[in-house]
Amino acid sequence: MNLIHLRAFHAVAATGSFSRAATQLAVSQPTVSEQVRALEREYGVLLFDRSGRRVTLTDLGADLHAVTAQLFDLATEAQQVLATARQLQATRLRLGADAPVHAMPLLTALRERYPGVQVALTTGNSERMLADLDGYRVDVAVTAVPDLDRRRFATLPLWRNAVVAYVGYRHPLAGHTEVRLEHLRRHPLVLREPGSITRSVFEQALARAGADLAGWPEVIQVDSREAVHAAVTAGLGVGVVSERELPHDPRVAVLDLADMPLAITEYLACLAANRRSRLVRAVFELAATITADRTPGSDPDDRTGPYGSDGAVPSP
Repeated sequence: MNLIHLRAFHAVAATGSFSRAATQLAVSQPTVSEQVRALEREYGVLLFDRSGRRVTLTDLGADLHAVTAQLFDLATEAQQVLATARQLQATRLRLGADAPVHAMPLLTALRERYPGVQVALTTGNSERMLADLDGYRVDVAVTAVPDLDRRRFATLPLWRNAVVAYVGYRHPLAGHTEVRLEHLRRHPLVLREPGSITRSVFEQALARAGADLAGWPEVIQVDSREAVHAAVTAGLGVGVVSERELPHDPRVAVLDLADMPLAITEYLACLAANRRSRLVRAVFELAATITADRTPGSDPDDRTGPYGSDGAVPSP
C-alpha cells in the first residue's frame, strides 16, 4: 500500500478539508486531491462524498479512517520514542530479574558504560518475569525460562549455574559434600512455590529418576529464596537452589546432587517487538560482552557457598 496516498487520505479525513489537509502536509491542494483519487482508483472504491460543499466520509472511508488514526498515532509515538532515545543519557530502563544476583553484572556494566541511564529493578520468580515482559511492565528481564516463544520473545543466553542442595550446619547431611537421591528422600525438603524454575528443574529430574514430591516424607513450600534460606538455617529441611543464588553464610553446607546433576541457564529476554529499541539493543549488546568475558570457572562466585569446592563445614 502507498503510505503517501494513505497519509493524504488520513489528513483530509482528520481535517474535513482538502485545503486544510494540504496545509498540514505542506503540499498543494491538487496534490492531495490526486493522491486521494489514486488511492480510490487503485482499490476501486469511494472514500469521500464530494457532492456537497463539505467533504464527508463514506461508510468505507469512516472504517478506513478508524484504522489510519491508529496507524499514524503509532507513527507519531514511534517518532517520539526514537527522538527520546537519540541519546541514552537520561533514559530509564525497567529491568526485571528472577534473582537480584543475576542482574548485578548487567547493572554494573550499564553504570560504567551509560552512567546517565536510570534503572528500576523488579524481582520475582521466572513466571512473574514473563508476565511483566508480556504486560510491558519491564523492558528486559534476566530469567531462566528456556522455552520461550521465539516469535514473541528475543533472548540471549547469559550464564549457566549448577543446582545444588544445602543444609544447616547441624543437619545430619552437613558433614557431606554430596548427596544421592536415596539419602535425600529421607529428609524434609524446603522448596519455592510453583513457578520457580529451580523447583521445576528439580521436579523434572525427580520424574526422570522415577520419583516425585508426593512420596516425600515432608515438603515445606515457601514463597521466596529468603524464606528457603531462613528455613534451612533453622534446620527445617534441605533446600534446593541455583548455586549462584546461595548467599555466603557460615551456617549452611553445600551438597552436590550426585546422581541428579542439574543446571539452569539464565537468559536476557525482551519482547521481540522491542528488540529494535535503541535502549534495549544497547542492553543486549552490553550483555553479550559480559557473557563473552565469563568463561566457566572464571568467576570465584560461580562455585557458591563460603567453603569453595571442598564443601568443608564451618564450626558452630
